Amino acid sequence: MFLLDLFKKRAKGRTPYEWFEQMILGILVFIIAMIIIYTLILAIITLVNDFRSGITFMETAALQDTFGLILTVIILVEFNHSIVLAIRLARKLVLLDYAAASVETLLGLGGLALSLGGLYWLISDGEQRRRTPDSIVR
Repeated sequence: MFLLDLFKKRAKGRTPYEWFEQMILGILVFIIAMIIIYTLILAIITLVNDFRSGITFMETAALQDTFGLILTVIILVEFNHSIVLAIRLARKLVLLDYAAASVETLLGLGGLALSLGGLYWLISDGEQRRRTPDSIVR
């Protein structure tokens, strides 16, 4: 009952589009969670089979496969965390009452905007530097 009450409390005053957005995001996070669980089970099965194989587990290919699966699980967990964090940050930026925000908050948002703009500039400038006139196909 506690979760249902919490859901009702948070859902109060949402528009139909916000409901749609929350449903889609919930589905995406659920799908990624299922992929994480599937990959984790695969990694556990591979690790158990490698331990059963004895000394052949120490072969380079077996170690690379095992550690590759473990790193895949870690990357997927971090990806899921990044999605949830980005959703929260974007929501806070959109719903922020800028008239009532403190100077520190506005300076922080300005710094965030400048850093994102600088990152975009570095990425786009790097792409242009990689292209040389000799590499353009005619």
